[in-house]
Amino acid sequence: MEAYPNNLPIVLTSFIGREREMEEIKALLKQGRLVTLTGTGGCGKTRLALEVAMEVMEEFPDGVWLVELAPLKETELVVQTVALALGVKEEAQRPLLETLTDFLKPKKLLLLLDNCEHLVGACAQLMERLLQVCPNLWVLATSREGLRIAGEQIYRVPPLSVPNLTPLPSLGQLMQYESVRLFVDRARLVRPSFSVNDQNASAVAEICHRLDGIPLAIELAAALVRGLTVEQILERLSDRFRLLTAGPRTALPKQQTLRAAIDWSYELLSRA
Repeated sequence: MEAYPNNLPIVLTSFIGREREMEEIKALLKQGRLVTLTGTGGCGKTRLALEVAMEVMEEFPDGVWLVELAPLKETELVVQTVALALGVKEEAQRPLLETLTDFLKPKKLLLLLDNCEHLVGACAQLMERLLQVCPNLWVLATSREGLRIAGEQIYRVPPLSVPNLTPLPSLGQLMQYESVRLFVDRARLVRPSFSVNDQNASAVAEICHRLDGIPLAIELAAALVRGLTVEQILERLSDRFRLLTAGPRTALPKQQTLRAAIDWSYELLSRA
């Protein structure tokens, strides 16, 4: 990764599953220059986009550049934030968009535009402008809704695969499900000795099933293995918004609790 220009973060946890989704998204990037990953809050859009970006990096000699939009509140800051990520500086007596456009025109690069949903109008206008005049620009966006501009290909990110509960798969079969593998991987971060066995297999499977294969929810549940058994976690899932609050302190607020993830989506809705 260091051999190619980029500002992608070094990811500190393993990436589980998603092989099919990765191949499908890479195929879409070959068909068009704007792909938007959509889906419910916590379904793993950002992590999936980062993994795709790392895999296609060698195809973009001028780099892969992450633009994080979640902290922004004002639409006017979108152009400035993209420019900042690319190292483009404002010039006196010249609109920043013009400077940014001239910078991008000769370059072949991929912009990873993350968390567009609360600024979707501004993102749509900027990306349409840049894609129209910069022939070698590709954009991989994440948003809870599409940008709705010409040429956009929308890829809806599905939940992780979850096991059926009746009949319960064997232990070997259970570990083939992405949601179970994610639960086990994250549980081992807080309790290295954790494993799925005959005694807790049904509880692990039901936790993943009741959380609908949503990666954020599964990770929050797995973190509780530090102080609870999986059976105790399962018992308390009826009050999941109060239970699933153990996200990393350094994560975005909307990724620290399940309630915050739902609230982020709710606040984007119109009154109607």
